Amino acid sequence: MTYGVRLARPDELDALSAIEVAADGRFQATPYAALVAGYPTTEIADFADAQDRWGLWVAVAGDDRAVGFAHCKPVGRGTVYVAQLSVHPDHAGNRLGAVLLERVAAFHGPRGVRRLTLTTFRDIPWNGPYYERLGFHEVPDLAAEVFLGRQVAEQVRSGFPEESRVAMAWAIG
Repeated sequence: MTYGVRLARPDELDALSAIEVAADGRFQATPYAALVAGYPTTEIADFADAQDRWGLWVAVAGDDRAVGFAHCKPVGRGTVYVAQLSVHPDHAGNRLGAVLLERVAAFHGPRGVRRLTLTTFRDIPWNGPYYERLGFHEVPDLAAEVFLGRQVAEQVRSGFPEESRVAMAWAIG
Protein backbone atom coordinates (compact mmCIF):
# COMPACT_ATOMS: atom_id res chain seq x y z
CA MET A 1 0.00 0.00 0.00
CA THR A 2 1.17 3.52 -0.69
CA TYR A 3 0.85 6.37 1.77
CA GLY A 4 1.07 10.12 1.70
CA VAL A 5 1.14 12.98 4.20
CA ARG A 6 -0.75 16.24 3.92
CA LEU A 7 -2.52 18.87 5.97
CA ALA A 8 -5.80 17.67 7.46
CA ARG A 9 -9.14 18.75 6.03
CA PRO A 10 -12.05 19.90 8.21
CA ASP A 11 -14.17 16.92 7.10
CA GLU A 12 -11.61 14.48 8.59
CA LEU A 13 -11.65 15.60 12.20
CA ASP A 14 -14.10 12.96 13.43
CA ALA A 15 -12.00 10.24 11.79
CA LEU A 16 -8.96 11.44 13.74
CA SER A 17 -10.73 10.80 17.02
CA ALA A 18 -11.34 7.19 15.95
CA ILE A 19 -7.67 6.82 14.98
CA GLU A 20 -6.59 8.14 18.39
CA VAL A 21 -8.84 5.68 20.22
CA ALA A 22 -7.65 2.76 18.09
CA ALA A 23 -3.99 3.70 18.56
CA ASP A 24 -4.48 4.01 22.32
CA GLY A 25 -5.63 0.38 22.29
CA ARG A 26 -1.97 -0.60 22.02
CA PHE A 27 -1.57 0.44 25.66
CA GLN A 28 -3.80 -2.43 26.84
CA ALA A 29 -0.72 -4.61 27.25
CA THR A 30 1.17 -2.01 29.32
CA PRO A 31 1.09 -1.03 33.01
CA TYR A 32 -0.58 2.22 31.91
CA ALA A 33 -3.67 0.68 30.30
CA ALA A 34 -6.17 2.06 32.83
CA LEU A 35 -4.54 5.51 32.86
CA VAL A 36 -4.57 5.83 29.09
CA ALA A 37 -8.14 4.54 28.89
CA GLY A 38 -9.22 7.17 31.42
CA TYR A 39 -7.30 10.06 29.83
CA PRO A 40 -9.47 12.29 27.65
CA THR A 41 -9.05 12.04 23.90
CA THR A 42 -8.46 15.14 21.84
CA GLU A 43 -11.52 17.35 21.49
CA ILE A 44 -12.77 18.04 17.96
CA ALA A 45 -12.47 21.78 18.72
CA ASP A 46 -8.75 21.28 19.48
CA PHE A 47 -8.29 19.45 16.17
CA ALA A 48 -10.15 22.26 14.37
CA ASP A 49 -8.00 24.92 16.02
CA ALA A 50 -4.81 23.06 15.06
CA GLN A 51 -6.11 22.57 11.52
CA ASP A 52 -6.72 26.32 11.24
CA ARG A 53 -3.13 27.01 12.37
CA TRP A 54 -1.28 24.58 10.05
CA GLY A 55 -0.78 22.19 12.95
CA LEU A 56 -2.75 19.12 11.95
CA TRP A 57 -1.19 16.71 9.51
CA VAL A 58 -2.54 13.38 8.34
CA ALA A 59 -0.99 10.25 6.93
CA VAL A 60 -3.32 8.95 4.24
CA ALA A 61 -3.65 5.55 2.62
CA GLY A 62 -3.75 5.21 -1.16
CA ASP A 63 -7.48 5.97 -1.17
CA ASP A 64 -6.78 9.34 0.58
CA ARG A 65 -8.31 8.07 3.84
CA ALA A 66 -6.63 9.34 7.01
CA VAL A 67 -4.85 6.54 8.91
CA GLY A 68 -2.65 8.60 11.21
CA PHE A 69 -2.08 12.15 12.35
CA ALA A 70 0.25 14.61 14.05
CA HIS A 71 -1.51 17.26 16.17
CA CYS A 72 0.90 20.15 16.78
CA LYS A 73 0.83 23.52 18.54
CA PRO A 74 3.23 26.45 18.42
CA VAL A 75 4.32 27.05 22.03
CA GLY A 76 6.77 29.86 21.89
CA ARG A 77 9.28 31.35 19.61
CA GLY A 78 10.82 28.63 17.49
CA THR A 79 9.09 25.65 19.11
CA VAL A 80 6.22 23.40 18.05
CA TYR A 81 4.78 20.93 20.55
CA VAL A 82 3.56 17.59 19.21
CA ALA A 83 0.46 17.16 21.35
CA GLN A 84 -0.50 13.82 19.79
CA LEU A 85 0.98 11.46 17.23
CA SER A 86 -1.28 8.53 16.42
CA VAL A 87 -1.31 5.88 13.72
CA HIS A 88 -4.12 3.36 13.38
CA PRO A 89 -2.79 -0.08 14.41
CA ASP A 90 -3.79 -1.52 11.01
CA HIS A 91 -1.16 0.77 9.46
CA ALA A 92 1.55 0.63 12.14
CA GLY A 93 5.02 -0.45 11.07
CA ASN A 94 5.06 1.66 7.90
CA ARG A 95 7.13 4.56 9.33
CA LEU A 96 4.07 6.81 9.23
CA GLY A 97 4.87 8.44 12.58
CA ALA A 98 8.39 9.27 11.39
CA VAL A 99 7.13 10.60 8.06
CA LEU A 100 4.52 12.76 9.79
CA LEU A 101 7.17 14.29 12.05
CA GLU A 102 9.54 14.82 9.13
CA ARG A 103 6.79 16.62 7.21
CA VAL A 104 5.93 18.80 10.21
CA ALA A 105 9.62 19.71 10.57
CA ALA A 106 10.00 20.40 6.83
CA PHE A 107 6.96 22.69 6.86
CA HIS A 108 7.75 24.62 10.03
CA GLY A 109 11.55 24.78 9.77
CA PRO A 110 11.62 27.44 7.03
CA ARG A 111 9.10 29.42 9.08
CA GLY A 112 11.48 29.88 12.00
CA VAL A 113 10.72 26.78 14.05
CA ARG A 114 13.94 25.28 15.37
CA ARG A 115 12.63 22.33 17.36
CA LEU A 116 9.77 19.96 17.92
CA THR A 117 8.95 18.94 21.47
CA LEU A 118 6.69 16.33 23.05
CA THR A 119 5.97 14.47 26.25
CA THR A 120 5.58 10.72 26.33
CA PHE A 121 6.13 7.51 28.26
CA ARG A 122 9.78 6.93 29.04
CA ASP A 123 9.63 3.12 28.98
CA ILE A 124 7.11 2.10 26.29
CA PRO A 125 9.00 0.95 23.15
CA TRP A 126 6.81 2.92 20.72
CA ASN A 127 7.08 6.06 22.87
CA GLY A 128 10.33 7.37 24.41
CA PRO A 129 12.69 4.82 22.82
CA TYR A 130 10.98 5.29 19.42
CA TYR A 131 11.32 9.08 19.52
CA GLU A 132 14.95 8.75 20.58
CA ARG A 133 15.62 6.62 17.49
CA LEU A 134 14.07 9.41 15.40
CA GLY A 135 16.46 12.00 16.85
CA PHE A 136 14.59 13.36 19.87
CA HIS A 137 16.57 13.85 23.09
CA GLU A 138 15.39 14.11 26.66
CA VAL A 139 14.96 17.65 27.94
CA PRO A 140 17.02 17.48 31.14
CA ASP A 141 15.83 20.63 32.92
CA LEU A 142 12.06 21.05 32.98
CA ALA A 143 12.41 24.07 35.27
CA ALA A 144 13.92 25.90 32.29
CA GLU A 145 11.15 24.66 29.99
CA VAL A 146 7.97 26.26 31.34
CA PHE A 147 5.55 24.79 28.79
CA LEU A 148 6.97 21.26 28.92
CA GLY A 149 7.16 21.40 32.70
CA ARG A 150 3.47 22.31 32.83
CA GLN A 151 2.59 19.48 30.46
CA VAL A 152 4.39 16.88 32.55
CA ALA A 153 2.92 18.30 35.78
CA GLU A 154 -0.60 18.08 34.31
CA GLN A 155 -0.02 14.48 33.24
CA VAL A 156 1.21 13.60 36.72
CA ARG A 157 -1.85 15.30 38.27
CA SER A 158 -3.96 13.13 35.95
CA GLY A 159 -2.46 10.02 37.52
CA PHE A 160 0.53 9.18 35.34
CA PRO A 161 3.56 8.20 37.45
CA GLU A 162 6.12 11.00 37.32
CA GLU A 163 8.96 8.56 36.68
CA SER A 164 7.13 7.28 33.58
CA ARG A 165 7.00 10.70 31.88
CA VAL A 166 9.70 12.25 29.74
CA ALA A 167 9.85 15.53 27.81
CA MET A 168 11.81 15.37 24.57
CA ALA A 169 13.01 17.77 21.88
CA TRP A 170 14.24 17.40 18.32
CA ALA A 171 16.35 20.15 16.77
CA ILE A 172 15.32 20.92 13.18
CA GLY A 173 16.47 23.25 10.46
